[in-house]
Amino acid sequence: MWGLGVSGRSAVELLKAKGYEVYAGDDAQKDSWEDYLELVDTVVLSPGIPPKHPLWIKAEEKGIEVIGELELAWRFFKGKAIAITGTDGKSTTTRLTYLMLREYYANVEEGANAGTPLSQIVLKNPSCLAVLEVSSFQGKTLKTFRPHIGAFLNFSEDHLDWHENLEDYLKSKQNIFAQQKEEDFLLLNALDDRIKNSPSKARKLFLLSEDGEGYIKNGNAYFLGEKLFHVEKLKIKGKHNWANALFASIIARLMEVPVEVIQEVLYTFKGLPYRLEYVGNFKGIEVYNDSKATTVNALKSALESFEDGRVLLIAGGRDKGGDFESIRELVKKKVKACFLIGESKEKIAKAWHDVEICLCKDLQEAVFKAFEKGSEGDVLLFSPACASFDMFRDYKERGKAFNRILQSLSAMA
Repeated sequence: MWGLGVSGRSAVELLKAKGYEVYAGDDAQKDSWEDYLELVDTVVLSPGIPPKHPLWIKAEEKGIEVIGELELAWRFFKGKAIAITGTDGKSTTTRLTYLMLREYYANVEEGANAGTPLSQIVLKNPSCLAVLEVSSFQGKTLKTFRPHIGAFLNFSEDHLDWHENLEDYLKSKQNIFAQQKEEDFLLLNALDDRIKNSPSKARKLFLLSEDGEGYIKNGNAYFLGEKLFHVEKLKIKGKHNWANALFASIIARLMEVPVEVIQEVLYTFKGLPYRLEYVGNFKGIEVYNDSKATTVNALKSALESFEDGRVLLIAGGRDKGGDFESIRELVKKKVKACFLIGESKEKIAKAWHDVEICLCKDLQEAVFKAFEKGSEGDVLLFSPACASFDMFRDYKERGKAFNRILQSLSAMA
């Protein structure tokens, strides 16, 4: 097992519980994987280890099996799985699905990419119904994983610092559903042909287009003609969240959850932290913390949720290969002024050259300058469109830092 984060440690615990001899290490501890390669049958890699890592390359050269923690855990799992993937919205859709199923079934767990590793679920509850958020990193190394219901929400350029190219990123997503059978289901975003054409033997259900099985029309969401919910009653903001709610609701209906249970969950759900999260009104300015927006597409969805010309946008961080120019016109239309931080600020400023830009040394300066520029009725949106690792440990630490800065401003007022 190489890489000893949460999933790596869980994999070691599972393997030892099953009686396997396990060698484990981590680059961060300056361990040497060369010491173990001649001794093992399988290499299990942490999701953070890219295909260009010498251990991955050398293991494949030697014909040694290379898998990830999700594939490993699946080989010991006895229950049913629901797998949700996409560039954005995975965590929100996974949580909604879990909450709906939990109201109707007694034995449901939530995990994988952003929560409890499947290895931990297998150790404590191996025969449950598991609702799993699955990343492309995990998808790339899957071999036997077979979800009963799969969902592919959306797809846009991301993780090109890990994947060889966009095609590899797409195939890694599609690989999540490669082992499905005819009795399984696959929910696909019909508005994107790359998603629509995902290979799978499962029964495909096409969503978000009016000629598909599930769609939103005149403020209502439908599945096979049945009305599921009213979008105006959702507490989560934005059309992208309507889509997330639609995917989750249809998964729940396929699992025979009653519509009234689905609506009860949807109409009370306030969203996950740092995902277009409403923080409050400061000096007449509405503030949203969207620290989880690590892609250009996530920023696009956030901007589309607000009025034209009223957004004070704080963005920037570590670039993941995003195409910032692709949303230049939207930024120009929605944004009053941009306050850019992090390693990518010059690149973003160049892409959005016809928008008012302020380059800031850190997040605190960006917040202060945004309030100086703003007036009553504006929206302050912190939606970085970049990874956090140049300045913070992860998006959660970044989101907490933003909230702390707001609190300090509020205390000074």
